[in-house]
Amino acid sequence: MYAKLAFRNICRSLRDYIIYFITITLTIALMYSFLALGFSDDIIAMSENMSMLTSGILILSFLIAFMASFVVKYAIRFMLGQRKKEFALYELMGMEVKTISNLFLIENTIIGCGALLFGSIVGTLLSGVLNQVVKNIFETPHTYHISFSFQAWGITVVLFILMYGFGIFHAAKVIRRRKVVELLYDNRKNEEYRFKTIKKSILVVLISTAAMILGVVLLAQGLQIQTNAAILYIGGSCLFLLIGVYELHRQLPALLYQFAKRAPHKKYKAENLFFLGQIGRRIQSAGRTMAIVAILLTISLVTMFIGLSMGASYKANMEVYYPYDVGVAIDAPLTKSSMDDVIAFVDQRCEVEDSVTYYLYDVPNEAIEALSLSDYNHLRQMLGFSPVSMGSNQYLIHCDTWNYLDDIEQALEQQSEIIVNDRTLTPIKTPILTEPMEQYQMAGTNGYVLVLPDETAQQLSGNKIRLAMKLNGESYSELKGEIQRFLNSDDWLPDIQAGYEPTERITLGVTVKAWGVANSLTGFTAISFCGLYLSIIFIILSCAVLAFEQLSAIDKNRKNYEIIGLLGVSKEKQASLIRKEISTMFFIPLLFPLFLTVLLIASTQVLFGEVILQKGLILLYGFVTILLFCAIYLTYFGATMFLFKKVILRSDIR
Repeated sequence: MYAKLAFRNICRSLRDYIIYFITITLTIALMYSFLALGFSDDIIAMSENMSMLTSGILILSFLIAFMASFVVKYAIRFMLGQRKKEFALYELMGMEVKTISNLFLIENTIIGCGALLFGSIVGTLLSGVLNQVVKNIFETPHTYHISFSFQAWGITVVLFILMYGFGIFHAAKVIRRRKVVELLYDNRKNEEYRFKTIKKSILVVLISTAAMILGVVLLAQGLQIQTNAAILYIGGSCLFLLIGVYELHRQLPALLYQFAKRAPHKKYKAENLFFLGQIGRRIQSAGRTMAIVAILLTISLVTMFIGLSMGASYKANMEVYYPYDVGVAIDAPLTKSSMDDVIAFVDQRCEVEDSVTYYLYDVPNEAIEALSLSDYNHLRQMLGFSPVSMGSNQYLIHCDTWNYLDDIEQALEQQSEIIVNDRTLTPIKTPILTEPMEQYQMAGTNGYVLVLPDETAQQLSGNKIRLAMKLNGESYSELKGEIQRFLNSDDWLPDIQAGYEPTERITLGVTVKAWGVANSLTGFTAISFCGLYLSIIFIILSCAVLAFEQLSAIDKNRKNYEIIGLLGVSKEKQASLIRKEISTMFFIPLLFPLFLTVLLIASTQVLFGEVILQKGLILLYGFVTILLFCAIYLTYFGATMFLFKKVILRSDIR
């Protein structure tokens, strides 16, 4: 009997369960699909560092389960609120409280298991799409195929039980503690709505606006700082922004409502008095929820945009980080002939088309290294750039790191002449060149390098030796490890330059473009997919909370709309008021998140647009972020609107 009763209750309360079912299904689908991606053998085998994607998704899944447990608790509390009278009647008819609790548990178990099953099916289909996307990023041949991961599904089930059990436990506790009279008359309690005075509201709005402006300023400063102090600036920025967003969304709607009530010519026009009454009650009762939703949406949009644009930018700029097919950097005064064995070792595995062995010279009393012009032009030729010519008393600076360019330009404006070994040098016509040459290891170690005439450079100390190679054909990722093992083996016996003593510890680095590209794509994949995973889930959970908050007021609103119906307001006009009311409540939490996202997109384009090799990439992923967000948000908005009309206006308005 209880099983039949539970099934009948589910059918009868279907409208209360629709958004709940959709939210749990989407959460399970995304959780399983991303976990399946992280545990896929094909994906893990693509790169030796692909485990970072698995670890990131696994950590985020536990975080998401924790966050989702509160939404499940919120949703179950909403459903309990809709069925208080029903449970009170069961108790009056002699049903034990434990039985009522078990009945509600059976209903939610049926709904939860259905969402788990349907979400797993959707997630299996989605995992095939994600698998294809990753393989497309790595430019690996692929076809869409469906596969089921028992490992990913097992973790999904465990996380589902944890987040679902938390909500069910809370519901059972509420049912046991409530008295019959409270269940019967709880929805008839009078609610008092008190707003702050206009002066206090204006003060809070101004302070919260100032906090957000300060947060933006701190963020801009933090992005320009190269030390650990940047963490403090960015942390302070996030704190001020979140506090500002919360207080602004808490007070601004109430302030606008109070101003609207003070305009009699608008207040008493048509049905505005009824609309203002509805909005006033909703703002006061749901203001805190909408403010929290605004914070979650802000975090979601920013995370999604940063994840997508940062990962794509990293991929677009791979040529900057790995311009040479093979590079060997050793911070020791070795002879150039010492690198011949390294070239021969690589040539046995991949044909070496061209190579150059050169020194990075120390410039006396200056925090900059130097390259000789002939070595510099050889590197340029290897990378496909045109050679540079200069006089015997000239120099140039190569800097492919954008954040140093302004300081270098200012220094040249103040003092263009430099003295090296008692020789005064002047800059060439174009004193700064910026082609990508990798200037943190190969063509310099600080992001820039001084290029000098050969006779001037060769008078300096060459304490760091470099080897760059161009291969004839493709290399392979494992070549990096092979070169490193050779350099650390007894098979390689380097010679020290005359006049230098051997050092016990030598810093060496090896770069191989094939390895770098594969692992850069790994970083891109991890950043993009983890950001996408977290942000989409946050948007879904935020929209679910917002929808439940609107639906929780259905019973009271139905009575209000029945009254204005008796007063002669047509069904069409009531439908218009409902659209206006729900649209307002869904628009309020969007007030700052969308503004901040658009501002962030524009600022990123201005600051970093020229640095990224692919034109328009930031704007493209900014558009994708807003488009994806709008698709999810409008889905929940449409579902809430449909249910609201369905209940309040019955079948008269479709």
